[in-house]
Amino acid sequence: MTKNENQSSNEMIQQNSEPNSSKMNSGLPNFFDILFLVFLVFVLGLVAWVGVLSHEEGVKNEVTKQNGEAWVKWMSENSESRTKEDFEFESCSVSVAERKRWGDCFKDLSESAEPLKKLINPFTQKSVQFVNKCDPKDPESIGGIFLEKLVPTPAGSAIPVVASQLVNIDAIDTKLSLKLTVCDKGGYAIKVAEFEF
Repeated sequence: MTKNENQSSNEMIQQNSEPNSSKMNSGLPNFFDILFLVFLVFVLGLVAWVGVLSHEEGVKNEVTKQNGEAWVKWMSENSESRTKEDFEFESCSVSVAERKRWGDCFKDLSESAEPLKKLINPFTQKSVQFVNKCDPKDPESIGGIFLEKLVPTPAGSAIPVVASQLVNIDAIDTKLSLKLTVCDKGGYAIKVAEFEF
């Protein structure tokens, strides 16, 4: 056998064995491609669902903040008018003769004041409540409102004001400096405003 014949017979053997050793790729996805695509669609759906849930929680936090802003707006707007004798809410009016308490005023406002009595806590679907403090460990504080009175300290003090919770027995028969804070879904404080009432 000559050298050329030997090469041509080897090439024929290789050509005959190549089609048998590898499969033809049809271009269609195989099982693992389909499995990957299904997994990808599942993950995209999951991400979209988490996005919708996050948006809903953000809206609830925003409604909670708007509830606080409604209280600030009403109390700020009525700060001057409550010093007059014909103020609509007697329990909230400024009086020299009779001591007025925050608890009575709050009850009167939350039952009778038009924009305030309709406010709903978006997390509990109950009426808005005032809480002792915004506390992540207390589920009752979620969506609540925390109201503090700001008492100025003497001139030259290191701390200009002292803040403490406005409780039911606090007198409100004079002008008060207040700070209103709302509690978000995690029970963390979101400062809304400082104002006078």
